[in-house]
Amino acid sequence: MTTVIRGLALLLIFLLELAVLAIGVRWGWSLNAPTAVRLAAAIGVPLLLAGLWGALGSPRAPVSLPPPAKYAFQVGWFVVGGGMLALLGHAWLGLAVVVVWAVVTFLLHRAA
Repeated sequence: MTTVIRGLALLLIFLLELAVLAIGVRWGWSLNAPTAVRLAAAIGVPLLLAGLWGALGSPRAPVSLPPPAKYAFQVGWFVVGGGMLALLGHAWLGLAVVVVWAVVTFLLHRAA
């Protein structure tokens, strides 16, 4: 895999990671609850997700997970993002997020 293609693949994964945070905002705001609860969820869900990613999922995470555990965390991250999209009524788009991440990750690992 060329350096340019690898870089584009990593950029795509990064954008998908950010998309999960944005999905968390939208999902929190869509709750059938009073405005204060919706606002708290729209802020709290992505903050919780970002904290988890920073602590466990990022390449510079302070908690060094063994590769299988880190991979499991990343699978969970994108499944949660896809699940939130499905709950918002966009099941196919949620599935697409998970599948695109899985395919790009597989290709990156295969080329490494």
